[in-house]
Amino acid sequence: MKREQAGLPMRHERITAIVGSTRSLQRLEGGEATGLTYPVIGALCDLYKIPAEEKFELQRLWELREGTTWSQPWGKGPFGYNAYQELELEACEVFRFETTYVPGKLQTERYARRVFSGNPGLDEAGVDRQVDLRLKGQQSFWGGGGGRTYKFLISEAVVRFAGDEEQIDRLIAADALPYATVNYLPFEYGPSPLLNVPFAMLSFADENFPDIVCVEAGNGMIYFEAEESVSYYRYSIAAGEGQYRPIKEITL
Repeated sequence: MKREQAGLPMRHERITAIVGSTRSLQRLEGGEATGLTYPVIGALCDLYKIPAEEKFELQRLWELREGTTWSQPWGKGPFGYNAYQELELEACEVFRFETTYVPGKLQTERYARRVFSGNPGLDEAGVDRQVDLRLKGQQSFWGGGGGRTYKFLISEAVVRFAGDEEQIDRLIAADALPYATVNYLPFEYGPSPLLNVPFAMLSFADENFPDIVCVEAGNGMIYFEAEESVSYYRYSIAAGEGQYRPIKEITL
């Protein structure tokens, strides 16, 4: 939590002066609706010494708080705050479906470097930075899962595109972890009418926090919280379960 990282107690005179009461802060930190304003969020960011790009994104998200669908572009710049990463840290279960690429948590360094090297917008130093970030982002998963369970589903195309034995072995190793499963959709069933875009579904232990679906778009992520939208993706996952195969059964 940003307040704790800043070394500030909940009952702090400067915080109270900004938000008005400890109860308002408790509601904000608990994810409850509050009457706090855009300037208040900015003032808290300044007090907590949150970087400017992250402050910008938090204020942007605050303006969208009443919506059940919102988006975040890829990349850095003013959108340096990564909403998906922050949400995943709070989740107790992560379901991830991929149509083209090996999920980031499961990529080998060689595979990640090959993927990022194919991006014309990255020079050699940029590729090195992205690979380093990718590997650091895997540490929690391979170090015990961070208290989360992971369910990965990939199309057979992902496995074919991966191309090397090292990457396949890593997928199988992930499936052997007690807190993770890795399944694939075989070509033999043809294109799925429901599972056709990459997405993640995040579930939370707190029943007051609804499941969130994060869909990969061409230039960013689109987030859905409305039950109608989330239910569609739940149905899509359940409808194809009879076709899923453990990754260890794959033959190249």
